[in-house]
Amino acid sequence: MGTNQTGWTVILLMCVFLIAGCGRSASPPKAVAPMSPEENALDIVTAIYKISADVKKKVPQNWGDLENYASSLQNPARQDALDAIRKIKDLNYKVTWGIDSMVLKEKNASAKEYVLFESPDGHLKSTYGGTILKEDPEEGKEEVELEKVESDEKQTDTATAR
Repeated sequence: MGTNQTGWTVILLMCVFLIAGCGRSASPPKAVAPMSPEENALDIVTAIYKISADVKKKVPQNWGDLENYASSLQNPARQDALDAIRKIKDLNYKVTWGIDSMVLKEKNASAKEYVLFESPDGHLKSTYGGTILKEDPEEGKEEVELEKVESDEKQTDTATAR
């Protein structure tokens, strides 16, 4: 009887360790940086565009179309959507109007790569697939400054050669 109890004890301990081990994740969760207010607004506006085009079958042609769809939502979603549209519109985002999944199919384009909204300086873009693409605006400035320095040096060399 002692051997039988030892066997059950071992099985019981194995079950406890197995259950305890199942509660832990294999790898720690990745930290996701919180969205800036601009990114959040862009995310909302992109979702409104896509839902309007694919679910409501009303492909947005202008800001008014997005505002009309947002106005049909229940509060607080309505106010959040209208605020997001106003923010992106006021920031003068470039928009590709008239796009839906059928147009993408005709163009043989991928929804996750097709840019719908782009900030004036190109630092934020959103795709039809809902992906927000971020670019550090400081990187672009450094490249422009480097090009300007190189251009100035060439002009100086040309002037010296004369």
